[in-house]
Amino acid sequence: MKPKLLSLAPIADAAAKARIEAVYDVTVQSLTTAADVAAAIPGYEAVIVPFTSQTLVDEAVLAAGKDLKLIASTYGGTRQNIADIQAIEKGITVIHTGASRERPMAEYTLGLVLASLLRIASYHADMTLGGEAWPRLKYSRTRILNKRSVAVVGYGRIGKAIVDLFRCFTDKLAVVSKHMTTGEASAAGLVKLELNEAFAKNEIIILAGGSNAETFHMVGAEQFAAMQDGALFVNIARGKMVDQAAMIAAAQSRNIFLALDVFENEPLEADSPLRTLSNALITPHRANNSIEFEERWDCLAGQIEAFARGETPESALTLERARVMSES
Repeated sequence: MKPKLLSLAPIADAAAKARIEAVYDVTVQSLTTAADVAAAIPGYEAVIVPFTSQTLVDEAVLAAGKDLKLIASTYGGTRQNIADIQAIEKGITVIHTGASRERPMAEYTLGLVLASLLRIASYHADMTLGGEAWPRLKYSRTRILNKRSVAVVGYGRIGKAIVDLFRCFTDKLAVVSKHMTTGEASAAGLVKLELNEAFAKNEIIILAGGSNAETFHMVGAEQFAAMQDGALFVNIARGKMVDQAAMIAAAQSRNIFLALDVFENEPLEADSPLRTLSNALITPHRANNSIEFEERWDCLAGQIEAFARGETPESALTLERARVMSES
């Protein structure tokens, strides 16, 4: 008899669903509160959790799920709606679909960088939204990415994917990471820097780490003051990691550039100065919008199959890793 799995949302990929059903007896219930999940979870050894803004698997669910061995998030993180640390401490394996996010996030980051360096978005806005009809001479000379110095702040899945993609353009790559030694960075062809060094020594600084209490406003006035003239700051991580008021003040007073997909408050305020800064490229938290993100179901099926075989899934969280993941 196959163990029982409760999916809290329909499994959208038919092929992935068939693979999961080959190793688990699957029941789908679209439950929306932790109380409902706690009532339904007894007898199940595994649960699939979709992304929600409210907690679905809390400590009460863990207490009720006495047979629970696996929690599988369809999202790239777990902290958003799962008591992941408590689950791991109980010996429950917690997995996610982070692998399906790496390339899409890296390519979106590359798009932001190229569009900013080459002023592509500025030219487009002028020619379509009532600016200069033919703005060939409006902006100073642009830059290409080739041989530019780049620092990536945060070297998790997405940070590493960004670095790997940017190797196609430059070998001047640095990383800011508390989880990587200087020797490990050197072996990977990277220079390990402290945060302020990264802002002072690089033309492009990309924020890609996890958002939690420790990283709240980790980038602020001191870091923006350290930026080189004409340098570019990119944020595809979380807006709360940046002191947005300090960032705006710096962009208003200095020749620096911003490329932002995330903001301290979302949606971005209608009257935010970021909407009118000519040196800021902004997008509405859509780095996760590519169709390739739906490969998450295939990714999740593979992780669940590995667990069913008695293996440790590649995305299985450790306590250390869980503690540094984004909380939102």
